[in-house]
Amino acid sequence: MTRQKLVATLYSWTKSNSLSVLLMALLFTGIASCKSEKTTFLSTNEVQLAPPSIQVDSALFIHSALVQVQLAENGSTLRYSLDGNPVNESSAAYTQAVELLNSAEVRVRAYHPQFTASEERTIRVRKLTHDISQAWVELEPQPNTSYPGNGASSLTDGQKGSVNFRQGGYWLGFQENQIGVKMKLDADFSPRKIILSMLQDHGSWIFLPHAVQVHSNGKIVGSKEMTNSSVSGDKQLQYIEIPVSLDNNQEFTISIHPLQKIPDWHPGKGTLPWTFIDEIIIE
Repeated sequence: MTRQKLVATLYSWTKSNSLSVLLMALLFTGIASCKSEKTTFLSTNEVQLAPPSIQVDSALFIHSALVQVQLAENGSTLRYSLDGNPVNESSAAYTQAVELLNSAEVRVRAYHPQFTASEERTIRVRKLTHDISQAWVELEPQPNTSYPGNGASSLTDGQKGSVNFRQGGYWLGFQENQIGVKMKLDADFSPRKIILSMLQDHGSWIFLPHAVQVHSNGKIVGSKEMTNSSVSGDKQLQYIEIPVSLDNNQEFTISIHPLQKIPDWHPGKGTLPWTFIDEIIIE
């Protein structure tokens, strides 16, 4: 049957049917055409493997953490690195869950002889060298009532939030020009590094701060500037490390300085961004 005859036949039938408009639209866009089309097939080496998933029982740990990797594609080989270096075909093969005794940046990639290697997946797992769960902590101001976590204690409980910040109640969310965290440690040691666990999720208007300072006895004892906090980036968890010089049991204040406004490239340009923090780590 020619295209013209098919159109005429269907047009006659659809005059009394409610589907006439839809059918005619399909015909004239070529979806219902009788014309045959040549089918094109991809070769297997043009198909990329789906990336593997990484699961860890605790992103922050005191003694050890267990990392597991999963991939559905049969015949694939999973390869990984723990030192932050990119994964390649010579990297260690994953055969069973990996126990970590130290901090690591776990990177994983899937390989298959008939397909293109997957994209790399990464997760950072950190060992807590000091338990500060009993430290005195005070927040000024308090977190937004929409994201209160468990108050100030959320910052020292060793519980890590995920990129899905709405689940778990681990994150403290602020929409402020400045955030202050006052602390005094219970343990008898001299900190040399303060690490803030924070979230970047530009799609949810959550940005990293542009600067962090640590004050003690009226002096700045450590600082860090984030020059890329206003640049568009992927959703990710971030550890911001600030070298400090503090004496034993010294009281100090962490001053977090968010961006003053969301940059022009973002739909929320000109407004105050959100700042999310879920943990403070002392080393």
